[in-house]
Amino acid sequence: MKILLGGVPLGCDNVGDEAIITCVVQLLREIVPDAELTVSTREGEKTARLLNVRTVPLYGFPPEPAWEAFAGEVRRHDVYLWFGATGLSDYPESALRLLDIARGAGVKTIVWGVGMNSQLNPAFYKAGGKRLKLLRLLTLCSLKLVDWVKVYEEALCRRTREHIRRTLEKCALVVLRDGESVRELGRCGIDSAVTGADTAILLESSPPPLAPAPESKRIGFCISAQNAVRDPGGIRKLWNVLLERPDVRLVLIPMNPKTDRKLMLEIASGIDRPERVECLERDLPAEVQACAGQCRLVVSSRLHLLILAANAGVPGLGIERGSKIANFLKAFGRNSSGSVENCDFDELRRQILELLDRSPEENRREMEAGMSVLRARLAAAAELLRQALRGS
Repeated sequence: MKILLGGVPLGCDNVGDEAIITCVVQLLREIVPDAELTVSTREGEKTARLLNVRTVPLYGFPPEPAWEAFAGEVRRHDVYLWFGATGLSDYPESALRLLDIARGAGVKTIVWGVGMNSQLNPAFYKAGGKRLKLLRLLTLCSLKLVDWVKVYEEALCRRTREHIRRTLEKCALVVLRDGESVRELGRCGIDSAVTGADTAILLESSPPPLAPAPESKRIGFCISAQNAVRDPGGIRKLWNVLLERPDVRLVLIPMNPKTDRKLMLEIASGIDRPERVECLERDLPAEVQACAGQCRLVVSSRLHLLILAANAGVPGLGIERGSKIANFLKAFGRNSSGSVENCDFDELRRQILELLDRSPEENRREMEAGMSVLRARLAAAAELLRQALRGS
């Protein structure tokens, strides 16, 4: 059996996406050990070396989506497994076209472990430029009785949700990573989706990358440069307040090793106690997870640092970018501390101090309770995946 894996922009400096593909490959080798796996990625040589898989170029994303090349490649396979993070809402048009092409080539299609935010990506579904000006003018001409900007944007979303329904109802299996995503997909008319979990919960850690600091309590931070926190000064102030405690060290953990690192180092510039701030220089998912495991807690506006920390038994606090972080934290009885647009830094500080002064053992017990539920959901979904692949 030949399986082509793709759907998210792999090889594009996103530790979370690389964690997912690492674990998807691991899972497939467990349930279909004789399958030949091919991964679509921009980092073909590196991925082939790390995962021992065949690789092909990244299809479906700028600057060259290469639709015709994808059509030729997917025909060589029995299954196209489209997996990812929040792809159904982040870049649905790319996802749907890849699935449609594969289906048109007579290849079985499976959607695996994907999340879906409550809002489709504003970058694609908001009016802009000349069109926005025209729609605003039409609104004024109607004496504001009709909001033509809203009418246009809602029409775009309806069209895409209908496309999602038409495409996914033809898939052999659709597994999403949480119940909230399943309910969101239900708004598109799909009621057969299965609730699983993010495959990255299977990731194993490497040896710890940071030097031991037995007298310190490390707090890991990832502030994403994508949809960045609107008030970086609030982050800097929070860091200074935390560092007033002599036992605290801050660890900057970039999930994009280029853009996140640059942003966080800029925020940290001029901080009061720079000698107690360190920045992780590793970018392999297992190393990032091991680093998170050396912290008492992590704070992140990227979902997958929270997932990797949870794997290591370390609690996380989130700053929202869409609904995905809140959806994950619910498994552990926690809420996010506001959003990147409006972060409640006082509440965030309170939650940080609460977790910081709890014992690591107590934190691990709390995390294990939530993770056991996620692992059970993933195991049940993996059995359905095995059955779907067996029929290929």
